[in-house]
Amino acid sequence: MKFNKYFFENFSIDTPFDMKNPRYVLSLDGVDSILEKVIVNRPYSLTIDDFDDNELVRSLLYVEVLQQKNGKLAMSVPFFVEKDAKVLKELSKRVANSIADELLAHKEQILSIAMCIDNNYPAERNLYHILCGYIFDGLMFDYLENSELVTTSCIHGSGLDYLVILYEDTGTLNEYSDLLLCSYNRLTINGKGFVSFGDSNGSRKDLYRYKRQNELNLLSEQERTYICRPTEDLIENFNRLADGCKVDSAYMAIYEYFDYFQNGKIIVPIYNSHSHDIANKLYEFVLGIVKEHINNALVAMQNEYRLSAIAHEVKVKDIANEIYHLIFGEVNELLIKNGLILEPPYYQGEGRYFKSFER
Repeated sequence: MKFNKYFFENFSIDTPFDMKNPRYVLSLDGVDSILEKVIVNRPYSLTIDDFDDNELVRSLLYVEVLQQKNGKLAMSVPFFVEKDAKVLKELSKRVANSIADELLAHKEQILSIAMCIDNNYPAERNLYHILCGYIFDGLMFDYLENSELVTTSCIHGSGLDYLVILYEDTGTLNEYSDLLLCSYNRLTINGKGFVSFGDSNGSRKDLYRYKRQNELNLLSEQERTYICRPTEDLIENFNRLADGCKVDSAYMAIYEYFDYFQNGKIIVPIYNSHSHDIANKLYEFVLGIVKEHINNALVAMQNEYRLSAIAHEVKVKDIANEIYHLIFGEVNELLIKNGLILEPPYYQGEGRYFKSFER
């Protein structure tokens, strides 16, 4: 088996890339073989001595991708293998259809709120950013965590706060892990900075992604020059540019390369405190429409559906985090299909996404 790895981290992009960092540990050679062996055997049936690379197993235990009980091993993070595909499809699509139907029945009210954002972009484009991203992949998690339905924060022994999600690399599962619009990339400090939202069907030309690729030595020497500046300086200089101030040509080259600025103009929507006030108003409206559907789905996942990760005693609220991602990803696709949301363009080798800037 090979696995696609996804991370929901609440730690700085500048965190050292070392044995304390789950991104580093899960990038090491031999990891997939260990994960496969734990998954295909019964939970808590293997010990560290059943593996050739004991130290790598201990590293996976340290970052809490694996767990141990009485010296026996099991998975500790949400994971999905081919046999889970049918359950994922049944659960996420059924709930997504119900939610999308409810939202489309209130299309006029939703559009009227979005039209209050005055940034020279159509409501359908603004809804893409504030509903699909800022609300579904942001504010809604606060509600779900307060309702004790999902985990959004997990501080590990290293002091780092993150969740890890694993998908077996198969065609069927890649439909869920790569093709849905539920990937929120944010290079921000105190809520201000560069944002992109889209699918994971490729390697996005995005400041956040480039910094992650640089950790894995996947960038060319030329590409590395575009991310060598401190994150704070990248954000502050773009803020100055948005205010009409002149900015050093080195920063201008970065913004042009990442398609935030072209031909003398900023070419992405900018969202400020007023925009966020409107987004919060929309959130309250949408929450009242969808919360019962989401609540029921996440409870059903625990009581009615048998996912492989549950047998390993992976925390149900951790699994629910990813199930909710699949649900709102499906909802986003349905809202685009029905014209409420503007569909992002597809870039060869990168996937579909739109960019914006928050200040």
